Amino acid sequence: MPRPKRSWNSHEIKRRAFPFLARLRREDPFGSADDAEWKAEADRIAGGSDQWYSHAGWKDDHDFKLIGFATRDQADAMQRWIVASGIETRPAPPKYNGAQLTVAGVEPA
Repeated sequence: MPRPKRSWNSHEIKRRAFPFLARLRREDPFGSADDAEWKAEADRIAGGSDQWYSHAGWKDDHDFKLIGFATRDQADAMQRWIVASGIETRPAPPKYNGAQLTVAGVEPA
């Protein structure tokens, strides 16, 4: 019985389509406003949300969020914005210290 053909690797297809990278290094989690800000800037630079691709780096880039663009100029513009905005050094959002939801009267741990 022949094996079924494997589906396309969509991650690899997008990586090949957007080979020029801007690197965003941030160990702390992003606040929702910071996350929305860098995504809006990537949209502005690339001309739309389907014109760039982001993924986590690995091997040599393991601490980076990699933002791929179709041209070197777009990647360079994003890298300049990352440095100018200071988004990499902003403090992480504070941890939530409010009341926790419970299920069926069980006390939260």
